[in-house]
Amino acid sequence: MANFLVLGAGKMGVVLAKDLIESNLRNRVTLVDKNPEQLRYGKEFIQSKRLVTLERDVEDKKQREVTFKGQDVAICALLHKHSLLVLGTAIEKGVHFVDLVGENPLARLEHDDQAKKKGITVISGVGLSPGITNICVRRALRLLDETEKALIYVGGNPVRPKPPLSYRIVYATDSLLNFYERKVPILKEGKEVEVEPLSGIEPIAFPPDFPEMECFYTDGLNSLFYTMRGKVKRELAQKTVRHKGHAEGIKTLKECGFFSAKPIKVGNQEVVPRKVLEKLLDSRMKLGEEKDVTLMRIIVSGEKKGKPETHLFEMIDYYDSEKKYTSMAKTTSFSASIASQMIASGQIQKRGSLFPENIFDNELFLPFVQELKKRAVKITYKIVQNK
Repeated sequence: MANFLVLGAGKMGVVLAKDLIESNLRNRVTLVDKNPEQLRYGKEFIQSKRLVTLERDVEDKKQREVTFKGQDVAICALLHKHSLLVLGTAIEKGVHFVDLVGENPLARLEHDDQAKKKGITVISGVGLSPGITNICVRRALRLLDETEKALIYVGGNPVRPKPPLSYRIVYATDSLLNFYERKVPILKEGKEVEVEPLSGIEPIAFPPDFPEMECFYTDGLNSLFYTMRGKVKRELAQKTVRHKGHAEGIKTLKECGFFSAKPIKVGNQEVVPRKVLEKLLDSRMKLGEEKDVTLMRIIVSGEKKGKPETHLFEMIDYYDSEKKYTSMAKTTSFSASIASQMIASGQIQKRGSLFPENIFDNELFLPFVQELKKRAVKITYKIVQNK
C-alpha cells in the first residue's frame, strides 16, 4: 500500500487524486487545501473511502510539516508561488516529491545533494509543458546522433473560441499572466538569447478541426534550457498555441497598462491595474462547462548515421465528457500521477532533484507513454527521413 499526498484541490489536484485511487486499489490519497469548498468538491467528485481530505495552509510552516507525516510520495498541484516552499519541506521530511511546476530550475537543482542524502526522488515539472514536452524532446535526442533543432508547439484552448481573447482559463489567472510577462530564453542560430513573450507570432495548423491557430514565444523550456545545453546545436524554443488573434489581444492589454502592479489613483481610491485585470478575467474567462482541447507538436531534427532525420511527436487531446475531465487537467495530472506511482513501485530509482527528461528518456519512455495511452491520452510519433 502506498500513501500519496496531493497538495492542492483545484482541477489538476482533484483529477490527480482520482487517478491515483483508480489506478491501484491499494493506493491511499490525502488531498490537502486551505479552501474547504474545493475540498468538498474533491470529495464529492472522487467518492472513495481511500480518500482523506485535510484543510491546511501550506504557507504555515507547522501545518506544512505535519501534513507530510506518514506519506510516501507528495505531489504538488499548488500555485507556482508555493512550489519551492513545499519542495523544501518534502526534502526535510524525507518524502518523495513530484511537482507539476518546473519554474526556476536552477533553484531546484540546489536541493540535489540534500535529496540524495535523504534517499528521495524529487521530480519537478511533471505535467504537460513542462513534462510530456521535455520527455519527447529528450527521447528524440537519445535516438539521434546529432541534434540541430528542437521546437515545441503546445497549448490548451477552448474547442470553440469566444470573446474575450478567444481563450478560457484552465488554471490560476495569476500564473497565466506571469507566463505572458516573463522574458523567454531560447537557443537561436546556436546562441543563447532572450526574446519578448508573445513575439514571433506565426500561423500553425492542427487539421482537421484546428486549421487556423497561431503560436508565439513563451517561457516554457524551463529545465530543458539547461539540460539540453550543448546537446542541441542551433535552435531550441517553445511556442504557445492559441486561437488566432489571442496574442494581439494580450499585447493590447499590456500596452494599456493592465499588467502593471503599480497602484494608480481612481477617484479617491488607489487600485492596482494587475489585480483589477485578474478579477475581470476570473469573472469572464474561466472555462466553466465548456470543452477544451490540448494541441501539441514537437519537431526534433538532426542526423542519424550521417543522414538527416526528423522526429515528430503530436497530440490532439479533447475534454472527457464521460468523466468530466478537462483536457488540460488530464494531460497535466496524469503525467504526475504516473511518475509518482513509478516512484512508489520502485520503477524509478534515481535519487536527487531531477526533471522529467532525466527519468523517462530511455527504458521508462515507452512505459510512460503506454500509461498515458491507457488513460486515453495518445501521443503519435514518427520518424521522417529527410532528403
